[in-house]
Amino acid sequence: MQLMPTLRGVSCTLAIATLAACPSRETPRPTPAPVAAPRIAGAAPATAALKPPRTMRTGGRQAAIAVPAAQVVGAGIGGNGYLDYGCINDATRPSGWSILFVRAGATGTGTKANPYGTIGQAITAAGSTRTVVCVANGSYRENVNLGMQRRHILVGGFNSVFTARDPLAWPATVTPANADDHVIHAEAPIDLTIDGFVVTGSNDRGIDVTTWDANERITLRNNHVHHNGCTTPTARTDCGGIEAGGGRTVALEIANNLVEENGGGHHGGGINIGGATETLGSIDQATGANDGFGTVLTMTGLVANVHHNIIRNNRLYEPSLPHGAGLAIGMNGDVHHNVFFGNDTVSDGDHYGVGAGLIGQHDRGGAASVALLVVRSNWFEANRTTKAGSAIFLDQYNVGYVYNNVVVRNFGTGAILVDGNCGDTCTGPNGNNGRNFVTILNNTVADNEGAGLAVQDSTAHVYFNIFWHNHDADVGATSPRWAVRRARTTGSAARTTSSASMRRPSRC
Repeated sequence: MQLMPTLRGVSCTLAIATLAACPSRETPRPTPAPVAAPRIAGAAPATAALKPPRTMRTGGRQAAIAVPAAQVVGAGIGGNGYLDYGCINDATRPSGWSILFVRAGATGTGTKANPYGTIGQAITAAGSTRTVVCVANGSYRENVNLGMQRRHILVGGFNSVFTARDPLAWPATVTPANADDHVIHAEAPIDLTIDGFVVTGSNDRGIDVTTWDANERITLRNNHVHHNGCTTPTARTDCGGIEAGGGRTVALEIANNLVEENGGGHHGGGINIGGATETLGSIDQATGANDGFGTVLTMTGLVANVHHNIIRNNRLYEPSLPHGAGLAIGMNGDVHHNVFFGNDTVSDGDHYGVGAGLIGQHDRGGAASVALLVVRSNWFEANRTTKAGSAIFLDQYNVGYVYNNVVVRNFGTGAILVDGNCGDTCTGPNGNNGRNFVTILNNTVADNEGAGLAVQDSTAHVYFNIFWHNHDADVGATSPRWAVRRARTTGSAARTTSSASMRRPSRC
């Protein structure tokens, strides 16, 4: 992540316009090759210095806030380039896949020279055949139903004659004919890619993919998903930006999307990822075997890989306790190189929720199952909740690693919050029933409203982080409900009285 060298300077200074952290103890790494900045509407150049946001959103539908000038290189639409899939050059078409073409208003038979006029026509013609559907720029007013257990690659962003692709220059915009249904829906797809569309206007989800835990492979890439979902207080779970089921045998990638200005009910206003985990080896919270150390769960390729997205200005409206305004994830996950900005658990107006930027929650009803969640190299700013976890919330039966993130200017108790599921007192051998185990390393946590870190019913190992100028105790919280039995702070570092292993960073 290109912003980290800026943050770890020798001078160890931190101010509103520029952040710097203490000198890194890691072996110096070669400077990566430069990557072109993503061309996202409203995004500032990646080379500019960090600046305060111009206007802070306080909930409800208001104008979008610009992404902070210091951002993650490669994040957003086109940040990692575009694939062809055979739409321009047939030699790049996946082996064994057929191909169809769509151009808005056309009346043809699906060839490149004579395309179909709607996406639905191409999906019907494809049937159960493995099919690439190439979609030219234009407006498509239809609810796209991709069927059940199918194999499809939907590719948007081509010019009218399919000789060039750029979803920003030639957007393929899909709006629903029936606003009370998802814009794009797939049921248990065997292999699905949706790449390069503008998806907007649904009162439900923009993109909704239901999985059955049957070795599905799902990729959502380079899409602009905006202004979908709920706009008033509701307990619904079927509204928002992107919904993708997950589980033990589902491989899910969500990459280089711009997900903004969507409204959800209880979970995941921007993105909601549900599902189970693969239990590998012996994990039993009723014995002494699971002590939070050693090999508890092995990370496999069957995870939700959420990377290089811009997730901003999404909201949740459940009146009681909404979870995860930007992203909610309930399976093994690797969340990295994303920008989380301005997401808000609005609720019924009091912003009373948890995990405004991100929540990882895997509650298996007391079962011996653990979700492994890695949160690394992300930027969290201006996310808001009045209860807990304004940026990152790891909740219930998670083993977590949180490292190399920048967490600044978020609003709410505990910018990073870790909570188990044992009601203040963990029972069982070593007190590990329902306990979370988290390692927090090399993060910069600064200028947040509320504590920089709060921990409950969990074991947190905290090393080489910068906690600076947070508007409460840097580690702990004002409310005992979200603290590690209270925390003592000294300067910009802190030491907890129990349940946490900490190493103080060097003084600046």
